[in-house]
Amino acid sequence: MSEGYVKVTNKGMISIPAEIRKKHNIVDGQYVLVTEDEEGNIILEPVKKIDDIRKNAPTVEEFKKIYLESREEDARLER
Repeated sequence: MSEGYVKVTNKGMISIPAEIRKKHNIVDGQYVLVTEDEEGNIILEPVKKIDDIRKNAPTVEEFKKIYLESREEDARLER
């Protein structure tokens, strides 16, 4: 496992260490997905193509369904 310390700029930017960029073929201009797991760990995942982002994103209809289900669940929990 590779690791390295990075400093966060005042604009929230970081630099991924060169060793890790090379290992994962991360190049200038490439997207990296940033997520947080249940324990609060931050995960960076290289995105190979912008199409990878689009194909994993919910459609408008799916998003509306998720949103409405979430609202219904919130209403049930508030009772």
